Amino acid sequence: MSKVVKLLEEYGGPPMDGKGKYLGKIIAVPPLGGDQKFNFILPKGEGTKLWLGFLSWLGNNGYTIQKVDESLEISPVDAGYYQLTQKQKEEMEAKIKQGLASVANAVAEYEFLAHDLRKYKEFLKMLETNDEHSLRSIFIDEVDIATGANSIKQMVVRWSTIIADFMTLGEKMPDETDTDKIREALNISKAEAVILSTKQRLYKNWKEIFGSEVRGRTERLLAQVKSREKSIKEYKNWLKPLVARHKLYKESLSESGTIRDTLTSIWHSPGQAISTNEIDVLAWQPMIGIEAKSETSNMSEKTAINPYDSWTKEKIIFDKDEGGLKNYYSWITEDWVNKKVNEIISSGWLAENRVYYVLFQIKCRRVTVRTPTGFEVEDITIETKTWFLSQNALLVLLLELKVKQEEFEREINQLIGLTSEEGININEELDKIIKKWKEEKKEEKKKSEMKKSLGKIKKKVSKILNVLGIEYQLVKFGPYEHSFKDRITNIYLMTCMKNFYVPHIVKYLLDNAGVGK
Repeated sequence: MSKVVKLLEEYGGPPMDGKGKYLGKIIAVPPLGGDQKFNFILPKGEGTKLWLGFLSWLGNNGYTIQKVDESLEISPVDAGYYQLTQKQKEEMEAKIKQGLASVANAVAEYEFLAHDLRKYKEFLKMLETNDEHSLRSIFIDEVDIATGANSIKQMVVRWSTIIADFMTLGEKMPDETDTDKIREALNISKAEAVILSTKQRLYKNWKEIFGSEVRGRTERLLAQVKSREKSIKEYKNWLKPLVARHKLYKESLSESGTIRDTLTSIWHSPGQAISTNEIDVLAWQPMIGIEAKSETSNMSEKTAINPYDSWTKEKIIFDKDEGGLKNYYSWITEDWVNKKVNEIISSGWLAENRVYYVLFQIKCRRVTVRTPTGFEVEDITIETKTWFLSQNALLVLLLELKVKQEEFEREINQLIGLTSEEGININEELDKIIKKWKEEKKEEKKKSEMKKSLGKIKKKVSKILNVLGIEYQLVKFGPYEHSFKDRITNIYLMTCMKNFYVPHIVKYLLDNAGVGK
């Protein structure tokens, strides 16, 4: 279900068998007895009722629930169900192909317009930043060259420095057209000064005409690009649910990792009418009011422990050497992670000021069997694993869930061939681009000064913490509970089992499945 859960247990698990080496900086402990498998054989529909009721019950009891994965496998022997799902699958495939063909045209138009937009942005940048050298180069290469024998490039034979002199005019006197002044400033012959004066007038006229057209043309191109981006985004939103539904109809034999399991399953057989539906979910809630905190924990609560602290960031998320999240998903960046962490916190997935959580990894495997006599039953297996987690461990698991969602988005983008973003007002966007060009160096200087100031502040704070002894205590043990035998085992793990798992999940599943009645 999770690629990083083993790493979490290795770092924050029970201090035995090489685990728990960072206990106190992170906690990820599965209580004994919280890893169970429930199997019920029920009349058709009762297994589905049990599962859906269980999910609803979890939500009503304060658990946050998120689906991680789902798949469906249907045996061809169950002709009615198989033909129905295959027909739906084929219809979805046809719609997806149609959508991809339509979006291909939009993408082609987008690329063509984007090429022109990039070119005109460069022209606009030259004009707005008054880049005389570049503008005069374009004038010589693309405008003046059309005058043939009278072009500046053709006159190099007679005046070898005429191109350099024309460029120098742009640096010293870009608006000067007086022949005598040009001759004196550049120390050239009268004949060359006349030519340069003429070219200077032509250049000024071209620049005025060209400059007035560039912004308008850039605005029109930008509007067209945004229009194509919007179209592609609409296609993407239309295709997304179709692709998602289509992925649910995948046949397990098409995945190499499940071939052996499917072939050796006691259920799946060419002679049986069987369908299998597998769903993975996460359910969690904060552990509230267990007991008065110890001194270390009281201090942590007052200082509002940040789940996305520097240790979690460096060791669990971006550490590629020991198997951090980036080791499994190399494409993630710090900016992307920061954005998703803010989403997780703002969505309420992490409760405010709650340090510890109980989490259940739940997998439901529902097998529907139809016998040759027409009798149908559901064999439903619900696997559960209980975890006692610190908030930073839960954050990493939820971040991995966001990664998987992002990968699905990327899969859609790969089908479409472009990532589109919502556009804004054209004039506003152009103004922002121009402002960015003009203030680029100023911003770099400001950032450099801020970095130096922050470094000085960090050193002063570090000295204060060292004097108070706070930094040593947090570095050595971390901000979370580190006493495994006395506190984690006797208080938190017992609470997980007594207050959450046994009376809640076990009781609900057994009671509603009719076991023991």
